Amino acid sequence: LRQSFIHSFIITQIRKIDKYNMPNILLKKSFKIKPSGFSIKAEKTFSFHGSIAPALISDINTKIGSIQLVRGAKPIQFAIRSTNHYAADINHDFQKYHEEDALAAIMDVMEEWGYDFKFEYDQELYSQKMNGSSMTKREVFIFHTSNK
Repeated sequence: LRQSFIHSFIITQIRKIDKYNMPNILLKKSFKIKPSGFSIKAEKTFSFHGSIAPALISDINTKIGSIQLVRGAKPIQFAIRSTNHYAADINHDFQKYHEEDALAAIMDVMEEWGYDFKFEYDQELYSQKMNGSSMTKREVFIFHTSNK
């Protein structure tokens, strides 16, 4: 109980001085399919959008890192990308066996930090160009806090 109180107190203090503190954060799950000849390339990622504190990402990485993985599932770790968003690639076995575990872990940490899950929406995009076509499925989870 004392450790939980200390953790909550530290998070509150970080939030007060944290320049990343914004009321809304989006977690986007993308699945992009690109047919190419007789094969299909599939890219799967999680990414955060909005200003998110590095300490919050660290807590999420720690929680996700505690998931016991089946053989073939590669651990995921959020890291800053060239787009200035934190993202993590997901391999097929992680998606098949641990996607829900990762979402539960992320939701737990977001709640610990004072963010509430608001809602989720899906989106499908199709693109056709001279060099081929692609389809992208997105699932976006929106988190909100009023603790400013």
